[in-house]
Order: sequence, then C-alpha cells, then structure tokens
Amino acid sequence: LLPLQAVVGLFLLFRLVMHVFGAPLGDETYYWYWGQHPDLSYFDHPPLHAWLLGVVSIFGWWPISIRILTWLTLGGTFWLFWLFARRLAPEAPEERFWMTAAIYLASPLFFAMTLVSYHDHLLIFLCLAAAWCFLTFADGYERGAPDWRWLYGGAVVLGLAVLTKYNGVLFGLGVGLFFLCRRQLRPLLKSPHLWLAALLAIAMQIPVFIWNLSHGFSSYEFHLSTRWGGSHEPNWTAPLTFLVITAVSIGPFLIWPLLKLIGRPTLDFEARAKTLAIAVLGISTLSLALISVFLGAFFYWNIVAYIAVIPLLAPHIGRGSQLWLHLTLGLLLAAVIVFNFAIAPVSPLLGGRDGGSAVNFGWDVVPARVEARLAEHPGARLAGTRYSIATQLGFALKRPDVVALSVERDQFDYWSSAGAVAEQDFIILADDNDTPEETVWLAEKFERVTELETIPIARFGVPVFNFRILLAEGFRP
Repeated sequence: LLPLQAVVGLFLLFRLVMHVFGAPLGDETYYWYWGQHPDLSYFDHPPLHAWLLGVVSIFGWWPISIRILTWLTLGGTFWLFWLFARRLAPEAPEERFWMTAAIYLASPLFFAMTLVSYHDHLLIFLCLAAAWCFLTFADGYERGAPDWRWLYGGAVVLGLAVLTKYNGVLFGLGVGLFFLCRRQLRPLLKSPHLWLAALLAIAMQIPVFIWNLSHGFSSYEFHLSTRWGGSHEPNWTAPLTFLVITAVSIGPFLIWPLLKLIGRPTLDFEARAKTLAIAVLGISTLSLALISVFLGAFFYWNIVAYIAVIPLLAPHIGRGSQLWLHLTLGLLLAAVIVFNFAIAPVSPLLGGRDGGSAVNFGWDVVPARVEARLAEHPGARLAGTRYSIATQLGFALKRPDVVALSVERDQFDYWSSAGAVAEQDFIILADDNDTPEETVWLAEKFERVTELETIPIARFGVPVFNFRILLAEGFRP
C-alpha cells in the first residue's frame, strides 16, 4: 500500500502548494463576492456554493477561507470512497480505497476542477453521496427490506447537487434511467415513494426558479443562448471533438479499464453500482454531445458522468503498468497545473502568451499600488474591467465595495449597491486581457479616462503580464 499512499500524498502536497503560494483565481473571488450578497440564486450558477462561501467568510478574507471548502469536500469524497471500498472489496478494503483515491486524484479533470474553489468540488461530493444513498436503498429494496430513508436522503442530496450547478440535472437523469434499467427496481414506478422523492429533489430548486422568474429567466437564457452569441449554426463535428477532449481530460489510460468495466458481468452491489454508473455516464455524455451540436458544451460539464465510475475502476485497471502510467501522467500534469498557477505561468516563460494564467500573478504588488492611487483621489470608487479582476482586487484589499465595469453581463449587474452613479470617478484596474472593444466601451462610459501607471509583472526575470491603473472621471450611465 505504501506506493499508493505516497502517490496520494504527493497529490495532496501539490494541492497544499497551490493553496499556500497561489493567489485566488478570478472565478474563486467572484463566487466569494456572491457569498457576501446572499440571494435565492445568481446569474451564472445556482446558489448553494455561494451560500457556503458566505458561511466560511466568518474566518475572514483570506485565501484559505475561500479554499477550505475544497478540503472538506475532498475529505467527504474520500470517506465515500472508503464506504464503496468496504462494500466492493470487503476482503481488502484498504487496498481498494487507496487505489480509488489515487486513480481519482490522478485524473486531470478531477484534480484540476477540485483544486480550486469552483462549484465542481461540491458537485462531485454531492453526486457521489447521492449515488451511495440510492445504491444503499436499491440494495435493501432488491433484498426485500427497503429503507425509504435512503431513497429520500438520496433525493435531498441530489437536490443539493443540482442546487450547486446546473449539470447536476444530468446526474439526476442518470439516476432515473438506473431505476428503469434494473428489472428488480421497476416495481418502484408504481410506488408513490419514488415520485415523491423525485418531487422533493425538484422542489428544492424553487429558489433558483423564483430568482430567474424575477430576473427575466436571465440565468437560463445565458446558458442556453447569450453565452454562445445568440443563434448558433449546427456543428455536426462538435460531438466528436467533445468526446475526444472529455476522454483525454478524464485520463487516457482510464479508457480501456472503463470499457472492460462495461463489458464484464458483475454481481449484487457491484452490479447495481455498475448500472448506475453507466446510466449516468451515458445520459450525461450523450446529452452534452447533442447539446454541443446546437449550442456548445464545455468538456468539464461532463464531470458528473465519471464520478460514479471511479469507485469501480480499480479491479479493471489492475496493479500493473496501466495503473502506473495513469498515476505518472496524473502527477506530471498536476505538477504543471500547480506550477502554472502558483509559481509562474508556463507559456510566457516559453515565449508564448497565456493571459488567463498570467493574470493570477502580481497580486503581492498590485493592491498596494492601487491603494496609493485611491489615496490620491479620495472621492473615487474602486473598479475592475471584468468581474474576475475586480473581485481579485477587491478580495486582496478586503473591500466589499469594488465593482466591475464591463460590457459583458455578470452578477454585478444584479446588485444595486454595485451600480455606478452619474458623474462618479473611478480608479480602475485594467490589464493585458482587455480587448479593444472593451477599451472603447469603457472610454465611452466616461468623460475622460487617463492611464496613471502600468505595472509590469515578471517571473524569473521574464515579463509575463501587465496591469494598468486608470483614472476614469465623470461616469455616463
């Protein structure tokens, strides 16, 4: 077990390096600000993760406060892996647990999306917990001793998953297919309990529906239309691209074990777990592949497809070269990811450009420079040119009053306290990621925009990024 434990320890060390040396990413601080404005839901996502960030803000405006939830959900996910290991391999649960934990952390998709405080770390934990609840219920039901508490508990946890991120719906559809596919479970279709449990999970989405109803269904419209630029011509090659990227992101050395899992017969609890895992995998993957034709679909939306598969993969990947190829590749990619976001952006060091990574550096310098400019203009408000840079700046300065001045719609547009008043002046943080269109839009919104200074950011002596501090005078609503 020692080699597997060492691998898990290395992945946890990488996480620790990221959380100690890496500044919070723009989306992390954006969601933090949601937590400072409790609401029924939000423009980009449902509310549960933001509510929890609001709770942990009692620990103060520190990077660890943002990311402490990721450690709690990782611990919860590991606990569920242990429960699965005891059921699936009662003769050697420790080995099964450590293999499952290592396989999970070595998956680039799972490592990257749970490394930071995005919604996915909570979504993954809740989906896996829902799977355990439904499988435990199904186990008792098929043996003639149903415990309905597990069914309703699964419904509550599933409702929380959907209340975390919209793609939790795909996991729920997979659960529904699971009950249809298991012949022994089909009599449940005649039971009011199954339908009441489904209704309970749906009813938990009422806050999201009310928020959308009171805001012109703007969140639904954003995900179904405006984020893709409105009307979208069908792209019939998109599903293939989506499937390839998804397969690579989960780990190319897991594809063959996954196919073996699908093809090999199983018994009892493992058979039920396999049916559920394949149902979720199929529903989620096929749904998003179809959506990609007409709208577009990000590969990481399909993360729910694989979480129920992970506890089942160990016997199909074995302890040989295939396992260690997966773990080695995972460690290498994890090291690159952490280096890229915590130490230095890789692409600029190699002569390229990666504004999405480089913008996360310089936060040990930029806030003090901005504060000095604010002191020179005491009547000015604080802003950034995008929600991400605005909240990164505001978080670094521990200021809840920062605003985003952007042509793109974001959550700031729904907070009355964030609205800009006519003729107000602003100290605005801009950067290399601003497009010419955004610069023109900003200039049109003020009587005068003056660049006060440029802040170059370098790593290992190599220039990687530039921030700019602007004085914008006379806001025009």
